[in-house]
Amino acid sequence: MKIGLLHNLTGSWSRGGAETIVERQAMELSAQGHQIFLISTRPRKTSEPVDDLWPTYYLPSYFYNLNKLPTVLRLFWHALNFLAYQKYRKILKILKTEKPDLIITHNLMGLGWLAPLAIRRLKIKQEHYLHDLQLLHPSGLLIWGKEKKLNSCLARFYRYLTRQLIASPEKIISPSNWLLTLHQQYHFFPNSQTTVKKFFWPTTIIPTKTKMPTTPHFLFIGQIEKQKGVFLLLEAFQKLTDQNLTLTLAIRGGGDQLALAKKVAAPDKRINFLGPLSYLETEKIKAEADYLIVPSLCYENSPTVIYGAHASGLCVIAAAIGGIPELLKPGDYSFIPGSVEDLKKQITLAATHQKIKTLTPII
Repeated sequence: MKIGLLHNLTGSWSRGGAETIVERQAMELSAQGHQIFLISTRPRKTSEPVDDLWPTYYLPSYFYNLNKLPTVLRLFWHALNFLAYQKYRKILKILKTEKPDLIITHNLMGLGWLAPLAIRRLKIKQEHYLHDLQLLHPSGLLIWGKEKKLNSCLARFYRYLTRQLIASPEKIISPSNWLLTLHQQYHFFPNSQTTVKKFFWPTTIIPTKTKMPTTPHFLFIGQIEKQKGVFLLLEAFQKLTDQNLTLTLAIRGGGDQLALAKKVAAPDKRINFLGPLSYLETEKIKAEADYLIVPSLCYENSPTVIYGAHASGLCVIAAAIGGIPELLKPGDYSFIPGSVEDLKKQITLAATHQKIKTLTPII
């Protein structure tokens, strides 16, 4: 079977978990014997990579650098994204040439919201994966305490347009019940088959710790952005009195707040930064960690960083927001989103548990 994957970022322009999921999906489908091709974007004035693992069509777009534009220009860009007729024609031409049996769409922001029309025009079977709130709000993000923005006039008009254009693909797959339910509350996908399916994540074999610490080492992996709860984590950790605790922030994809975060953390020698790191490099540093902290202030769907932590044998301390509670296992800790004191409390509980585990003799 020939299968086309549509996702707005890939390869060297990957930023986060969605890109990792698409890459893993492509590898899995290819291993099953399917013929794969991708349609994605690249920043304008950049050349196309020559070492892709499968045929990839790159459409020039400002999407990769969208967050660097002033607010007015971003709004203008979003309007043009609904009228991206040139991208629509390119996608239509690619699909006519490739003649796929199935199209799997992921994040379409930047590929143009007319892309689903091209798929329906050619009557190709479509499955759509939900990753975030891109269909519900132009930002794709919902921050704790700012839920009312989904009810603004702009958001309602935006949803009306995306709802008409995405319509009802044959199948909708969401890794969290929370995100699927939220879309259905806004009347998306009335005629689609829907399923909640957690991402597959293989178990990672990591080196054995050189020694069992009496106090745990905590780890954060991700972009250094305010909505990721980085400053909440720094504030909570700096309030801890145990000077034996340590925290590493492993940087993935940089982040606009990196310099400020380092300045805030500088007085506390228990905190250090590493990176930016590749995916493989973050896998290695998990070997010396005991807990992964996910302090998100934004409503997360199904963070791949939690999948990776569990696969590596790490317990998780995470904000109870969005689809995160659906991923937590025994031994994990959750805290009230945005609460410095509750995060501090859960870190203290985890540290105490680690000490007890270390001191308990193995019989």
